Amino acid sequence: MILENIEKYDGTYLKSRFAYDHFKEKTQPIGNIIAFRAPIDVEVKNLNDKENIVNDDILYADDAINFCMEIPNISLFGGECFHRLFNSSLANILASEFLNCDIEVDGTKIVVHKEVQEAGIIRTQGKVSVSDMSLANGAVLLYTGINITAGKKAPNTAFSSNLEGDEPLIVMHKGIELFYGMLQEIFVETSKRL
Repeated sequence: MILENIEKYDGTYLKSRFAYDHFKEKTQPIGNIIAFRAPIDVEVKNLNDKENIVNDDILYADDAINFCMEIPNISLFGGECFHRLFNSSLANILASEFLNCDIEVDGTKIVVHKEVQEAGIIRTQGKVSVSDMSLANGAVLLYTGINITAGKKAPNTAFSSNLEGDEPLIVMHKGIELFYGMLQEIFVETSKRL
């Protein structure tokens, strides 16, 4: 489901289960995803990654695609595995269909290998994504943000994808399709095991 009129992603979607709030009786038992375009501005108090908390790192982008996922009845370990698989598949879509450059995935970070100039600095690579994860009331909650415009408050390792026109909407649709397709395939595979 693509949401409109979300002012910003502030990390609160990872504090409690959210699928029923948006899907009601259409909530899927294997998992649900929402996507929206909005700035990212997550303060340390709303982060779940201890490394970010210790380093006092915020998640920030002036404009971004935001994917919030809820998967019930799996462990944090399983959630981390799914998150890496989702982000790797999303990276392949970005690399081949939108950014036309090499992309690698480091954990859940999507790293673009392309020469860019941002804030007067020329770099050959940067992170186009931000990620976070939590466990709430029997579900793993996952977040992936894709920078459209990282902005001056973003870490100096951030990369702007500069997606234009309908491209952000297309990426959101492809991300949602990817999520449900992967979940369905995993569910079928695990259902046929003895």
